[in-house]
Amino acid sequence: MKTHAIKFLLSVLLFGCSVPQTYAQAYGEIRGIIKNTELEVVPFATVKILQGTQLVGGAETNEDGKYSIKPLSPGTYEMVILHPEYITKRINKISVSPSEATYVDTKLSANTLGTVVVLADPIDYTNTGVDVDMFHTISISGSDLTQNASYTRGNVKNVLEFMSSEVVVTGGEIHVRGARGDATGYFVDGVRTMEPGTIPGLAIENISAFTGGIPAMYGDLSSGALLISTKSYFSGLRDKNLRNAERVEKATEERAEKKAKEAEASRAKEIEQEKQKERE
Repeated sequence: MKTHAIKFLLSVLLFGCSVPQTYAQAYGEIRGIIKNTELEVVPFATVKILQGTQLVGGAETNEDGKYSIKPLSPGTYEMVILHPEYITKRINKISVSPSEATYVDTKLSANTLGTVVVLADPIDYTNTGVDVDMFHTISISGSDLTQNASYTRGNVKNVLEFMSSEVVVTGGEIHVRGARGDATGYFVDGVRTMEPGTIPGLAIENISAFTGGIPAMYGDLSSGALLISTKSYFSGLRDKNLRNAERVEKATEERAEKKAKEAEASRAKEIEQEKQKERE
């Protein structure tokens, strides 16, 4: 009888010792802040926590874009963030440790309308016989021209020889594909001239040339057509606006980068303060 009583007491003691180990498991937490690409907080976004395909927790961001999901057993989780105004985002391999908060801050991209593809029934058509490849052109912009070593003293003919092996300059004449020099036409701002003359590089907007298959609008030419476009007041104004736009864009990017770094530093300090309060 004594033996049975002792065994019973021992089993009770062993069971009592095992109970705390079963229920004393420490849980973790996932918390963070959701912002958009402009570093503005995103309130009322839905945050879901999954393990595989199983939903194990969720929350909604508050007015400050913050969320907190607990308790979570130690392990690895996936996070899905949804908001009607932003593209759904999924974050994988989030590790949760016992008795600790895992911070997951992220940014959402605006949900803009993408490319719309319209599918229609196939339509039979008849080939018009015009080959888009029948015209062969070469071209160089004014900005590239000023950096071209072959352009000296406003001589645009040497530039063409440099741009294409189909062009040869002999005795001041342009021969395209071996044709006669007098069979080449010159056009400055749409007006045909006998010779392009000497045009300062800073005054040229673009130089183009047809070296094969010359359109009928340029007349009866059997060799080639040289087209020179000079800059106007509006060209200079456009260049100025482009330079100003580049400066503004660069300044905007620098401000955005500075703002992002300040936000990261502030967030790191905020997280450290939260951890310090929890330790206290």
